[in-house]
Amino acid sequence: MNHLLADNKVSTLRSYLHSKLSERYGDREASNIVHALFDEFHGWSRAELILRASDRLGESELLRYHFALKRMMQGEPLQYVLGFGWFMGMRFHTTPAALIPRPETEELVRLIAQENSKSQPRILDIGTGSGCIAIGLKKLVQHAEVTAIDVSLEALELAQINAQSLQAEVHFEACDILNTKPQGTFDIIVSNPPYIPQSEIAIMAGHVTEHEPHLALFTPDNDALLFYRRILELSPSLLNNGGRIYFEIHEDQADALRSLAISLVKTTPEFHNDLQGKTRMMSCSLQTTMP
Repeated sequence: MNHLLADNKVSTLRSYLHSKLSERYGDREASNIVHALFDEFHGWSRAELILRASDRLGESELLRYHFALKRMMQGEPLQYVLGFGWFMGMRFHTTPAALIPRPETEELVRLIAQENSKSQPRILDIGTGSGCIAIGLKKLVQHAEVTAIDVSLEALELAQINAQSLQAEVHFEACDILNTKPQGTFDIIVSNPPYIPQSEIAIMAGHVTEHEPHLALFTPDNDALLFYRRILELSPSLLNNGGRIYFEIHEDQADALRSLAISLVKTTPEFHNDLQGKTRMMSCSLQTTMP
């Protein structure tokens, strides 16, 4: 990179990074990325970055920015480039083995914690990915017994790393929910399952479709509610009396999910909007269990 810079000054590097990143991400996002890189690589705040504008960086330091810029310009998400993302104020390790934790999922976790009335609920997180939902719930409901399952062994390994680094006691299991019934009974089941029809790949942002795991994103076009149906079908035998199910959902699927819940578990679900006013969460209760 240094051959592209007039000097090795911080101000010159900052301007160069912003110029290149703006081509792909726009002005505001480019600025956020640049500050995130300097914060991670040097621990500098925005104010300190200004104060250090005349500092000169060494070749090895410049190389770190060069490789990060190259990956970002190829559309790789910042969280994968840095190796972490923030969720509920906690730093989660991130790899392409699992979806990047998202702000709307924080809202789902907080909703569950707010509505929980049990002192020691047993919680099952289906399709845990990075472990953000399970770990977030364990942090908010400290006496909960949390089990998290996923079909991906790579995702489970990542989730375990996150649980250990964040000191959250969560039990992880490998389980293919489409073909295997989890063991035990629970007071709360939560899932952010794949729900995007494969036909939408063509219209989605490249940084998602080219880098995040399709296994965690997409369902067949002819059965977009595949995972919701399976979980609802299993729920009478998995939930304790009065237990509750929570889903993160596609905003366009609310009507279909309402019909599905009424059909399968004989209860009318509730829908919850995220902070953007979009219908992104669904919940329903079971009053009786079935053998």
